[in-house]
Amino acid sequence: MEEFIAFPSSTVREAMGRIEKNKKGLLFVIDSEKKLIGSLSDGDIRRGILNGAQLDEPILALMNAHPFFISTHEQGSVDLRFFEEKGFKMIPVCDQEGKILHLLSSDPEKSFPPVENPVVLMVGGRGIRLEPLTQNIPKPLLKVGNKPILQTILERLHLFGFRNIFLCTNYLSDHIEEFCGDGSEFGLNIRYFKEEIKLGTIGAVKYLQDQLNLPFLVMNGDLLTSLNYKTVLDFHVEQRAELTIGSASYSTKVPYGVIQTEGHQVISILEKPTYSFRISGGIYALSPKVLELIPKGTFYDITDLMESLLRKNHPVVAFPIEEYWLDIGQHQDYEKANLDYKNLFN
Repeated sequence: MEEFIAFPSSTVREAMGRIEKNKKGLLFVIDSEKKLIGSLSDGDIRRGILNGAQLDEPILALMNAHPFFISTHEQGSVDLRFFEEKGFKMIPVCDQEGKILHLLSSDPEKSFPPVENPVVLMVGGRGIRLEPLTQNIPKPLLKVGNKPILQTILERLHLFGFRNIFLCTNYLSDHIEEFCGDGSEFGLNIRYFKEEIKLGTIGAVKYLQDQLNLPFLVMNGDLLTSLNYKTVLDFHVEQRAELTIGSASYSTKVPYGVIQTEGHQVISILEKPTYSFRISGGIYALSPKVLELIPKGTFYDITDLMESLLRKNHPVVAFPIEEYWLDIGQHQDYEKANLDYKNLFN
């Protein structure tokens, strides 16, 4: 039960780590006397971050101060239907003093239930910046840790409940098809679309339009992240967005003193400052109707779709990725991924 418990003084960062490990997307908050005083979901954290909460802040301000719980004499009436009706994943059972005795779960194995929503993985890139490693092998099949990048992505998609996967291929597509097959080895249903011409970062998805009838994810096939992909989809639906952009944090340090001026007058000097930005993290949730905006048979990037939606004032939102995230685009990224993998995913 310890992995589901936090204290009000726990930081947002610590809470995110516990939620990632327990696979349930939530924590129960107790006080110094071990009495239940709140609950904290992944969604609570996301909303807090979007409202300016920092990772090193305590979770007290983000938690739900009125958590649902049941007493010992009520637990006999709790079955799977009760969980489904209430929409709960776990329910704490408390004694008369409000102390948690144990937790009831809708799935004792603590795995995520299957979801029908599809995932489209873009795995057709040439990987030029990683040559010569990619001269005879597609980038998604480069090994990070003890397995190909793509295998880690597929296994984590399965972990979080996804089953229906489309792979958009191009470069050395036969290697990817041979490795993944029909997906049954990973507990998945995998189908393919091969780009005969380059269609950009989202253009190929147009050809899957008839098969994408639910909100779906589009992801780059060269990302290493500890993110629970399902939270992106849930956030997208909750926000009633047409496009949700997984937004990672990126910082860069200027190796010089930065001078701020007004005209010729120097106002201040910042010595080697660090600037932080939110960047597009290569993970997106889309509503099926946006596919109408993508032209068929034409090179079309995800940024083109973003601009088109924004011009039409359609709802586009950002989902904050605060978990580990790495785009494996260059040799130094590949080396870092191999160093990080053991601690993160083994």
